Amino acid sequence: MNSRKVLDAALSTHLHPVNALWQRLRQSAAQPALWLALARAYAADDLPWQAAYAARQALRLDASLLPALQALAIDAWQDPNGGDALLGRATLANAGALAERFATQLRHCAGDWLSWLYLARLQELTDVGSAPDRAAAAREQAQSLEPIAGESLHWLGVWRLNAGDAEGAVARLSGLLDIRPIRFGSMMYLGEALLRVGKTAAAEKAFARASLSPNPDFLQTLASRVYAHNYWQEAIAVLKKALALKPDSAAILLALARIESEVYELADCRESLRRLLAIDPVNEEARLLQAGLLGRMGDAQRHLSILQAAYESTGDPLSRLASAVAMTLLYQDTLTPEAVADWHRRLCAPIEAAVPQETDFANERSLARRLRIGYVSGDFHRQHPVNIFMLPVLLRHDRASVEVFVYHTGTMHDEYTRQAKDSAEHWFEAVKLDDAALQQAIVADRIDILIDLAGHTATHRLGVFALRAAPVQATFLGYPHSTGLGAIDWLIGDATVSPALHAHLFSEGIAQLPGSVFCWAPVDAYPLPRARAADAPLVLGSFNNAMKLSPQTIALWARVLQALPGSHLLLKAPSLRDAAVQARFAALFAAQGIEAERLQFRGPTGLADMMQEYGDIDIALDPTPYNGGTTTLQALWMGVPVLALAGGNFVSRMGASFMHTLGRDEWVADDEDAYVAAAVALAADVPGLRGQRGALREQMAASALCDIKTYVKNFEALLQAMWAAHCAGDGRRLLALPATVENKEQKGIKHAKQ
Repeated sequence: MNSRKVLDAALSTHLHPVNALWQRLRQSAAQPALWLALARAYAADDLPWQAAYAARQALRLDASLLPALQALAIDAWQDPNGGDALLGRATLANAGALAERFATQLRHCAGDWLSWLYLARLQELTDVGSAPDRAAAAREQAQSLEPIAGESLHWLGVWRLNAGDAEGAVARLSGLLDIRPIRFGSMMYLGEALLRVGKTAAAEKAFARASLSPNPDFLQTLASRVYAHNYWQEAIAVLKKALALKPDSAAILLALARIESEVYELADCRESLRRLLAIDPVNEEARLLQAGLLGRMGDAQRHLSILQAAYESTGDPLSRLASAVAMTLLYQDTLTPEAVADWHRRLCAPIEAAVPQETDFANERSLARRLRIGYVSGDFHRQHPVNIFMLPVLLRHDRASVEVFVYHTGTMHDEYTRQAKDSAEHWFEAVKLDDAALQQAIVADRIDILIDLAGHTATHRLGVFALRAAPVQATFLGYPHSTGLGAIDWLIGDATVSPALHAHLFSEGIAQLPGSVFCWAPVDAYPLPRARAADAPLVLGSFNNAMKLSPQTIALWARVLQALPGSHLLLKAPSLRDAAVQARFAALFAAQGIEAERLQFRGPTGLADMMQEYGDIDIALDPTPYNGGTTTLQALWMGVPVLALAGGNFVSRMGASFMHTLGRDEWVADDEDAYVAAAVALAADVPGLRGQRGALREQMAASALCDIKTYVKNFEALLQAMWAAHCAGDGRRLLALPATVENKEQKGIKHAKQ
């Protein structure tokens, strides 16, 4: 008789119902009645985590059991962030007490697989740095009792992955390759873990194995996972397979339409939405996706009106639609800066009103110690502007003066995510935590200054800031406007994008860096493009997204084209791969008297190819009211002069900030007439423009706009000034940091070759 049979025979003599139920489940795990009975037994033993797990299994096998399960009154048994999901955290405050509770259970119920499994994970958390014998022994016991082969390794791998331990997750999940190589869910998680440790080829094999599943609901989950890592073509293919298996699934069609919209497959998105609305005519998210298509088309005004109506109709002032409205407000050319700022305050007021009073912090008010700086972002990945501008800062932080914590709230992991993780002393995968749990984790870390890097963009966690997770809170880089949230103490800007004169537009105090709030320090090499032919026609251009091409912008650029006969305008944006979007913009320019023959439309390409496409334009035009950010600096770096119109708030003054810091004030116009005149002046020497690309790059490299070493010093000095103001109880609303001596004297020349 083998050891399993010996153990089962021994356990059968015990009357404890949990032992008996597990013995029967090991013989046949697909019996919902047994799982229901197990949930009831665990509830009687006051083991809510175990009861919740058993209840979820029963419900998965038989949805009709829901009333019976609800009658058990198991606390929050369907909460994805509670119960045993807490085992997916890097630390757990009551891990020791829980381990003892489960060990007690096992002393009189030795056949309890689930308690052995939980105990193994808890001992991993509590035995850090010590001999792993206890955790290994518990894991082996769990594996010997598991009702389904590989179940123990699966959950131990998932918990490690959720806790940010990708290497540990690979170690556990890869063990399933010999046990259950076609356990599709495990292969999905293994693929994600392998990606995080940089084993891309192996990850793709694991994802491919997971995609063999015949379960359309699982395939929908898999698609969301692979898309989260930018495998969008693979995600679409997986969803189409799921749809073939379940053609009338509104959920799968919605998931497909969502991805198609996000990757600008607009024609396909329209078709998916048509099919979805034929099945579910009142699907609210489908209607919102249709509104999003208006934005993708470049119609920011209609997009905003639909979002506002949806936000108001929900009756929920805490809806994340509030941030969608806030973001879309930045593109409107019919609203004053004061109106946009007021809207932000109104959208954030209910969020602040709904949170409890401020937390009491135990942080020592001292200027003589290292500051504990926390960053909250989900955007450390390739091409994202936050990554482009923040990764060079993380790589150069002075560890003697600041201790860096990153709370990563995103799902995408690539080589840039790994660089960011390696540059932070403390990195926490926080995407699974709700706002309250993340706030508590940050408070426990005693963060002095917590910095938001998202504003109202898609991955934001403004709810954490509304709860106040640190004595000092600031917003930086991720959102070119005041958040409207009074719980954020400072907006980090500069004297151009956030001048003292504009203090009334900010809910936060203004903390000004010298020079520009953005610093261009590319981590990748981009060679200058080949020079254009001397006799080629003048080409103006913009690589900004379609929603930035406001009616005011189109009218202004039409004036420039009319003032420069024979010139062409090259527009490149993700939306412009779509014929309908091209036709819309061609019609808008035609209404301004510009023939279609003078327009060139281009869709998206890879980053390296896109950078070379700057070689096809002679002068870049900055849109208004939402200026280019990354695109402007990319154009300058590739040797293309950029014309900017200085507006009345942060988002419309970024171009001016860049040009002032570069020392090219003549490329900034205060009104539209001056903008047109500047374009004509620049175009007067086209051969000169084409021959000076290298000189412009050298000028940029030698300016404060690229002096990352000094920029980081200034940034850290500004953080120290914020902390000093807090320690002194100083209620000032403006911190203006002077330029460093090095910057003043050398003007960045020392760094020209960086």
